[in-house]
Amino acid sequence: MTVTDRENRIREKIRSRCDEEVELEISLLRQRKDYFPELDYFLDLLSAGQSSSVIAGRVGRPVAALLCLQAPLELFQAYGLHPFKVFGGSQAASRLSSPSLPAVMCPMLRSALGLLQLDSASAGDSGGFAAWVLPTTCDWAVKFMEMMANCGQENRRPVHRLELPHLKDRDESQGRWLEEIYGLRNFLGELTGRKKPDRGALARSMAVYQKAWQVFTELTMLKRAGRLSGPWSVVISNSFFFDDVQKWMAAVEATLPKFRERPAAAGPEVYLAGSPVFFPNLKIMHLLEDAGLKVVMDDLCSSERLFPGAVFFDDPSEHGLLKALAQRYHQGCLCPSFADNDRRINNIISPSHKALYRGVVFQVLKGCHPFDLESMTLERRLKDEGLKFIKVETDYTSEDSQNLLTRLEAYRRTLDS
Repeated sequence: MTVTDRENRIREKIRSRCDEEVELEISLLRQRKDYFPELDYFLDLLSAGQSSSVIAGRVGRPVAALLCLQAPLELFQAYGLHPFKVFGGSQAASRLSSPSLPAVMCPMLRSALGLLQLDSASAGDSGGFAAWVLPTTCDWAVKFMEMMANCGQENRRPVHRLELPHLKDRDESQGRWLEEIYGLRNFLGELTGRKKPDRGALARSMAVYQKAWQVFTELTMLKRAGRLSGPWSVVISNSFFFDDVQKWMAAVEATLPKFRERPAAAGPEVYLAGSPVFFPNLKIMHLLEDAGLKVVMDDLCSSERLFPGAVFFDDPSEHGLLKALAQRYHQGCLCPSFADNDRRINNIISPSHKALYRGVVFQVLKGCHPFDLESMTLERRLKDEGLKFIKVETDYTSEDSQNLLTRLEAYRRTLDS
């Protein structure tokens, strides 16, 4: 057997295990008491996988790959592109990339690199993303292309890096970020052959995403009321990038009456913070429910931080629109990669939010250094506020599930006391 034959055999074995992970999670979700048929739209999107060619065929446009949410989504749509946030929640996929990566690293990106290897093997030269846009949020994101090369992936698509200023409150940083947004505009223009987007197209794109944010806010309010469970919240949020935004929005609106009819779930309310949760790795969401805890709020970039807020502008010129987008995606972001990030912690402990939950669960994925560091600051601040806090460190494995469940059950008892 040649090396290529052996590699193909390993790839197909891992692909099969990835499919099994997805099928198992889909089955678990469809067996839930709060499942209803309108949710199949989101499950079907996620079960189809992250194939670049499948997504491009579904949306009818070239797909640009993103690593983080700092790149303004509205700008891509204005240029006729579909933004897709690359992520990985598959334990099996990470086994494909692990031999070529550091032993301790972000498991989400390790999984994403494995999934990209599978996509590259199946799509060939005719597939793949039209371009890559990489905001420099954390060190792993900065080195992503280098890690792709280490995994044997030859990227033949244009790459653009958005250099993210890690101080939000300085005028100089805000000015530099606006320049970065102009640079992204120029990159997308060269990619699509348009010098600049039509101002009307940009305004229409902003209006569409503003509406999506409003619909998503309605969904979030149902979560606050205990009518939308944590697992479904993650499923709906994760599926956002897999289809045209207006189709996704219509599907969310179809679920709202169903969720409104549901009685509020029982159990102590908790705020879930920390590392993102990606399908099919919904382990922490299931464990929280098994422990009798009800997630009514979160600040995960894979869930409630999908939208950084509304866009406000009083200058309808192209410069005014781009400036409004720059402010929204920089000032509104609560990622722990920022140095001046008191706003994130103040948001968690604000009086209006504290009234909605009884404790904070902070999940840290092993190798996710910004969140690991932030957990120490957050724990101290929460305890000063008299709030109860638990840090849960985990990975994309199931071996620690029983131990985590025991800790969460003990934590619940402290909330009941």
